[in-house]
Amino acid sequence: MTWPAIPTLIRGAGGPIKVRCVKHVRPEGVECWGVWNDATRTIRLDKTALIEHQWRVLFHELAHAAIGDAGIENLFDEQGVETLCDALATARIQELRGQLGIMDA
Repeated sequence: MTWPAIPTLIRGAGGPIKVRCVKHVRPEGVECWGVWNDATRTIRLDKTALIEHQWRVLFHELAHAAIGDAGIENLFDEQGVETLCDALATARIQELRGQLGIMDA
């Protein structure tokens, strides 16, 4: 089964979200798989990752956007926000896997 291409524009609760796939993501000099920038409403993903991982990171970063758009990011400490984003990304990747007919091994 083929994973769909990563979208370049997504409708978020607070407005459009641009998605850019780049060779390396380095916010503040630290390499990572993806990052959400609320000032520019842009998600940057590392295009060297496998497509399934890009989708998981996209869902994680979209969770950051949703939490910020909802105004609830201050309810959690940094570890709590990351845990919540990971949980939401895991649920969404499983949903997409089901829609694509990809079964767990």
